[in-house]
Amino acid sequence: MRGRDKVAILGGGMAGLTAAWRLSEAGWRDRFDSITVYQRGWRLGGKAASSRGAHGRIEEHGLHIWLGSYENAFALLRECYAELDRAATDPDAPVQTWDQALVPADQLGMADRWNGGWSVWPGRFSRNGEVPGEPGAGGREITAVDLARRSLGLILDFADSLAADAPDLMLSAAPLPLQRLDTVRRGALAALTILADPAGFSPEARGVLEAPLDGLRDALDYEGRPDHRRFWLLLSVLTATVRGLIADNLVTDPQGFRALNDEEYGAWLLRHGAHPDVLDFALIRGLYDMVFGYADGDCERPAFAAGLGVLLTGIALFQYKGAFFWKMTAGMGDVVIAPLYQVLRRRGVRFEFFHRVDHLHLDERRLTVEAISVGRQVRLAAGRDHYEPLIRVGGLPVFPAAPLAEQIDPRPGLAELECHFGDDRRDAERRVLRRGIDFDRVVLAASLGMVELICTELIADRPEWRQLTQRVRTVATQSFQLWLRRSEDDLGWARPGVTTSGYVAPFDTWASMPQTLWAEAWPAAERPRAVAYFCGVLDAPWPAEAAPQDYRRRCRDRVETAAVDHLDRHLGLYLPGAVTAAGFDWDLLCGAEGARGAAAVRTQHVSVNIDPSDRYVQSVPGSDKYRLRADESGYDNLVLAGDWIDCGLNAGCIEAAVMSGLQAANALLGRGRLHRIRGFHLP
Repeated sequence: MRGRDKVAILGGGMAGLTAAWRLSEAGWRDRFDSITVYQRGWRLGGKAASSRGAHGRIEEHGLHIWLGSYENAFALLRECYAELDRAATDPDAPVQTWDQALVPADQLGMADRWNGGWSVWPGRFSRNGEVPGEPGAGGREITAVDLARRSLGLILDFADSLAADAPDLMLSAAPLPLQRLDTVRRGALAALTILADPAGFSPEARGVLEAPLDGLRDALDYEGRPDHRRFWLLLSVLTATVRGLIADNLVTDPQGFRALNDEEYGAWLLRHGAHPDVLDFALIRGLYDMVFGYADGDCERPAFAAGLGVLLTGIALFQYKGAFFWKMTAGMGDVVIAPLYQVLRRRGVRFEFFHRVDHLHLDERRLTVEAISVGRQVRLAAGRDHYEPLIRVGGLPVFPAAPLAEQIDPRPGLAELECHFGDDRRDAERRVLRRGIDFDRVVLAASLGMVELICTELIADRPEWRQLTQRVRTVATQSFQLWLRRSEDDLGWARPGVTTSGYVAPFDTWASMPQTLWAEAWPAAERPRAVAYFCGVLDAPWPAEAAPQDYRRRCRDRVETAAVDHLDRHLGLYLPGAVTAAGFDWDLLCGAEGARGAAAVRTQHVSVNIDPSDRYVQSVPGSDKYRLRADESGYDNLVLAGDWIDCGLNAGCIEAAVMSGLQAANALLGRGRLHRIRGFHLP
């Protein structure tokens, strides 16, 4: 690589920031002349962005929770806080260290359908003594043999929980006589013995678990006891998984779990003997909900690649450190994105806010990116050479909900500033960035929805780009947050901090987030005692309409109407004290000033994520092979980053975004793709 290149990073989401982090490590000026991040609007973070609204309330893009298996994301965050060193540089900031930014979250639950109604199936995963992102730790790939062994071990654990009536074990049921569990124990132990020798991984091994599972079904009260039904369905999922790993030769296939990605996960389980009822099993529905795994946002059409489903389940269940879930103690923009911005600025990385990337242009030979068309949305105020995006709430550096007017030239006027794609009529300036002048190398870290719009020349030039944008899909999402005057305990819920899923669409996932309230700045008379986050998919394709603003308005109306319906008809499962005979008690809302229905919902925070840059990247069957790696753009000076590339964990999550950013930086630095990347990956 030619020394002293200028690097342009297009997009300030987690992938772009991670690429900037790795590229700007000590000594970076020996390699590069400059590193510049181009960001539309006034906030960083992409789908991980959050900001502060009225009363300093935290307003998120959606629900953000980290799994304890996100080794690369935790390692990055820990490096960031160590270098930020707030104890020395900002002692008044209330979040000083990474473990004050994220805390273990043990409580989880599933909404379970039973006898025509709903119940909450609470539980928790036990903590362990490990710490995610530990400096110097490597982590290792999970294999088919590992997953099969651990699955069988889990069967034994739950069999023991049935006998011992251990209430702290998730999924435990009422005790059964020990003799009724002997068959399942014997089958699981026999299968473990077979798996101890990889040569024993053969189709004949499948039969070892058949009789125990059938025998246990007879021993359980499947039709009359929901806890027994859950236990048996769990066994059905685990044994089907083990059968599938054996029958599909995952232990020897060089593609590993990727070999299954053309098949739908639920169909794969059924093909390997899972009972049809597992498709409505709360854990399986919860998995689809958490990954927004529905074709075109249609909750009646589950779509999730089987290999990734198996891999993610194994990683989440068996490789978490500390706790299964970790939750942020304030907004993600506050405790993750803002610290990264602060350290990157300190390192000398430049940020060009209010720069909307419109098109990448190829040179005449179609070998490199020659120019980049950019819409500059506003000019800065006279005398300013950069925009400083952070304010403080309660001493914590955070992103505001609107641009800081004092830093911006008032022409054409902040009231007219619109940061959605397609609203470029009032741009302050049109810029063209030139290769050799403004940049030499490019990291394309835009979201997949934007790639289809800004890379039209690349899509026309190369079939792999056309296949990428046609086959790898995105989906719109929706969420809303409520701030409540009464505590969850007062309203009938005794598990604060819980995360639940598997409930009624479209808001199938709910998270209790009381650990964030300390960071907000409500007046005493309005101070909330609980805050609830709801989210789910939204059937809203990005339109080819002449009036996108009308489309956004109609979608927002739909979401607000659905939120009112959800509160009136379905919230009582979790918070019975929040619902009366007439529906939701609107007087519970902080800051609603007496509003009712949709008007009251508008006083809270609603996020309608239909814009191309806001859409969630899915892992639909058959799409995996069309993803491009960081170094597979086909153009000499372009590398790729984002949770839409083939990073080895091909799912829409913060860990995939971080891994992709690290791989993009490795490509620019001439290092191996997996250099200093932890843990698991698809071969």
